[in-house]
Amino acid sequence: MKKIIVGIDFSRGSECAIELAIDMANKIKNSIKLVYVKSNIENDNDIKDKINKLIQRYSPTLTSSTMEYAIVEGKVSQELATMASTLDATMVVVGTHGTSGYEKDWIGRNAYKTIEETTCPVLTIRENFDFNKDLENIVLPIDSSMETRQKVPFAAKIATLFNSKIHILGLYTSGSIVTMVDKYVEQVEKFLEKYNIQYTTEKTGCENITNATLEYAENINADLIVIMTEQEKKLSNIMLGSYAQQMIHRSMVPVLTIHPDEINSAAR
Repeated sequence: MKKIIVGIDFSRGSECAIELAIDMANKIKNSIKLVYVKSNIENDNDIKDKINKLIQRYSPTLTSSTMEYAIVEGKVSQELATMASTLDATMVVVGTHGTSGYEKDWIGRNAYKTIEETTCPVLTIRENFDFNKDLENIVLPIDSSMETRQKVPFAAKIATLFNSKIHILGLYTSGSIVTMVDKYVEQVEKFLEKYNIQYTTEKTGCENITNATLEYAENINADLIVIMTEQEKKLSNIMLGSYAQQMIHRSMVPVLTIHPDEINSAAR
């Protein structure tokens, strides 16, 4: 059985990551592996006691799979990436605290590094995310970069599993090629129609694609944003950090980040 890796540090953010991982695991029939990356001065028995309490609390909500754990030592992002690669994981789920509380816990500090170093999709979630709502609306931003469409199969698979609606957002920046964005949006529409996935389409001009995506996500009450690690590169964006980095620091809803060169195994 495929696995979902969850990075934990016993913060509320990592508990939210467990809850979201369970939602995903129940739909895609994966098991869950909790991973704690310890320092060399921590006591293994204390860590095991805390992890076992988490498993006792959350494992009953797993409908057809198991929850296990591993305690490793090293750099957080590297160890999560290694574990994901070794187990051929479907995805990694980690909590983050956003810009205001980014230094609070080690998972939050290492969320973006984990995305950089992990080849499978990484799902990040804020510690204050509201779980009292189904995964109904998925935002799919489309720009003029060649990689932008590679996230579509994974997003479509999630939409099918959760009966979600995908909201395509065509993004025109001052550096984008309008005809290219239109072409890509049309291709995405045809793909979703082929698999009978509900969708809407909106197009907008913008200077910063992060700002435009987050504003749109808030307007439609989004439950998930699916992005690539690579998007259009503009000087105004680069100075604020990469697109993915801005998104995971600022988004109030979960963000699924996909590398352009990875095979979307969950979409097979």
